[in-house]
Amino acid sequence: MTEVSSEQGMTLLELLLVLTIVGVLTIIVLPVSSGWTAVQSEQDALQAFQATVQQMQSYAIAHKASTNLSFSENGTVYTVTYLDSGKKKTTSFPPNFIFDSSSTLNKVDFQDNGDMFKTGSMIFQTSNGKKIIRFQFQKGRMLLYE
Repeated sequence: MTEVSSEQGMTLLELLLVLTIVGVLTIIVLPVSSGWTAVQSEQDALQAFQATVQQMQSYAIAHKASTNLSFSENGTVYTVTYLDSGKKKTTSFPPNFIFDSSSTLNKVDFQDNGDMFKTGSMIFQTSNGKKIIRFQFQKGRMLLYE
């Protein structure tokens, strides 16, 4: 009569093989996902910047007050100032996202009627290349060029 073993489970060799496969997959996936995360973060920052400019213009019109956006810390930070209240809002860009000071437009100023004082282009250096926002017309129309 033969005895049937009721032992169940994995051998040490099988366990090591599974851990090796999981480790290799992790090594492959991490660099790909971190690159995607950086690109997504930069896209989000650009969209947030555009939304901030639109919000500044809306505020200027609604409150009949001038607004100002300026850059600091070598183009990694921008500050919005509401001139009627003196209130300031500072925002940082993600790493590898920098405002290029050689842009034709180095700050954004809205008059109390919502018109821009000066139009031009803003260039941003990103890990994906440069992004250009062109402000056309005094009403603050923005066009994005990648």
